[in-house]
Amino acid sequence: MGKLSSTKRLHDEQLRARLNRLMSGDLRPDDVTKLFAGLRSSTYGRASFRELADFAAHPDFRNRGPITDRIRDMRTTFKPLIDHALNPNGASIEQIFDRAESNFRMATDEQVARLSGGLKRRKAGSVLGSAIDKLRQGPKGIHLSPAEKLLAHNFGDRLIWNPALRAKGVFDDFKQVMLKNGLMTACNSDKLDDARALVILHAITVMHGVAFDIGDGMKGVLQAGYKNEEGCLEVTTVLNLEGYPKMISLKLGMFWTDLLAKNHVDEMLLDRHGPWDFPIEIQDNKLCPIGDVPELQEEDDNSTMVHLP
Repeated sequence: MGKLSSTKRLHDEQLRARLNRLMSGDLRPDDVTKLFAGLRSSTYGRASFRELADFAAHPDFRNRGPITDRIRDMRTTFKPLIDHALNPNGASIEQIFDRAESNFRMATDEQVARLSGGLKRRKAGSVLGSAIDKLRQGPKGIHLSPAEKLLAHNFGDRLIWNPALRAKGVFDDFKQVMLKNGLMTACNSDKLDDARALVILHAITVMHGVAFDIGDGMKGVLQAGYKNEEGCLEVTTVLNLEGYPKMISLKLGMFWTDLLAKNHVDEMLLDRHGPWDFPIEIQDNKLCPIGDVPELQEEDDNSTMVHLP
C-alpha cells in the first residue's frame, strides 16, 4: 500500500509541475499532452476531456464516443431532407422519427427549451419519446397531447445540428478536471487562461487525421482547417452519401473554435484553408505542417458538397 501511494503521489506531483509551468506562462505542448494522458481515467464526467484523451490514446481509429455519435446523428438528421428532395416517394416515416430523436440529442439545452415551450431536457425528452411511441402505433396511437404535438413537429420537421465539441466547452472541462483532481485551486485558476489557445490547438492536433467507422459501412477521416466565413480553426469530416443521381458529400463540423487562423497558423498555411490532408503539429503556439505541404488538388465536379458548420 505504501509503495502504491508513493507512486500515485509522484504521478500527481509530475502533473502538478506541468500544470504549474503552463500557469507560469511557459507554454509547452507536451505538458498539455501529458495532463490529458495522466488524467484520462479521472475526468469527473467531463466528456470532452475524456474524448480528447481517448483520441490521443487511439490516434489511428475511432468507432465510439461523442464524435462518432454526433456523426451518426448528423447523417440521420440530414438524410431525410435529401430523400424528400430527390426521391419520388420522399423520406419514410421511420426516417422522420429517427430525425426527431437525433435532432433532440444534438440540440443544446437552450434549443430544447425554446422548441418545447420552456421544458427542461429530461422532461422534454420524455414527452418527445411518448409522442414518437404513439405515432409508431399508427391511427390507434394518434391522439397526442398538445405538448406531444409541439415536440413531434418541432424536432421532426427541421434540421438541428451542432458541433460535437466547442472551444469554450473543451477549455472549461480542462480547467474543471485540473480543479477536481486537486492540481490547482479555484483562486488561482485564472492563471491557466493564458494556456487556453494551446489546449484548443492540442485538441485540434489529436483529432486531425483520425479515421472513424460508424458501424454500417460509413467511414471517414477528421481533418483540421479553417475553410469557413469566420476564418476560425475547426475540425471537420466529409460523409459521402451514395444512391443519388450525384454523389452527395456532407461536410460536417465536429469541433468549432474561436481561434482565428491568421493568429494561430504558420505562414505556410495562410493560403491553405483546408481541410488539410497532411500532418500538423504545434510550434510556438501555432499549427505548422510537418514536412512538405502537398500541392492543392482540384475539387471533384461529379459530387455535390453540403457544408454543415
